[in-house]
Amino acid sequence: MDKQHSLIFLTGFSGSGKSTIGPLLANSLGYEFVDLDQTIEKDAGKTITRIFAEDGEKRFRNLEVQTLNGLVSKSNLVISLGGGVLENDQSYALIQKSGTLVYLKSPIKILARRLCNKTDRPLLKGEKGRKLSYEEIEEKISTIHAKREPRYESADITVETDIKRIGSTVEELTRKIERYVRTASATTEDQ
Repeated sequence: MDKQHSLIFLTGFSGSGKSTIGPLLANSLGYEFVDLDQTIEKDAGKTITRIFAEDGEKRFRNLEVQTLNGLVSKSNLVISLGGGVLENDQSYALIQKSGTLVYLKSPIKILARRLCNKTDRPLLKGEKGRKLSYEEIEEKISTIHAKREPRYESADITVETDIKRIGSTVEELTRKIERYVRTASATTEDQ
């Protein structure tokens, strides 16, 4: 399968703005927006929190790969990935060969502030679903983020999401994606 430049994958830690920026970016590019986690929930008939609790993380990661496989055959999509998708070697390889990976980067302190009151993030809970303190959340985010960072940093395009307004971020991303796709397409034609 050749890399399609009409598939844009948004990655970044939970709370980095994928679900907010994704639909706006898709609209700007004239693409359709797909939230991978929502698609998995719809197909499984239960929330991700329930999938983790009842079936475990391994089953959830298998559902991610299965759902991604169905999406990469399409075109003109902006796909918001769950924060941990890139940890799965199979998912990572599929994304790398199928489209353009965009990393929405946010500082850990801002992520912790955004996520401290969220109850739908299974990896940010304590034992037996206990609600973590702000400090515990920041520490857990830092640990998980450090593990994911090398793959986040391998993205084709990186943009910091906390420097400017969302509209400006979407405009910057649109320009960067269009420039990247033009350059990549020209390189492919030359080969």
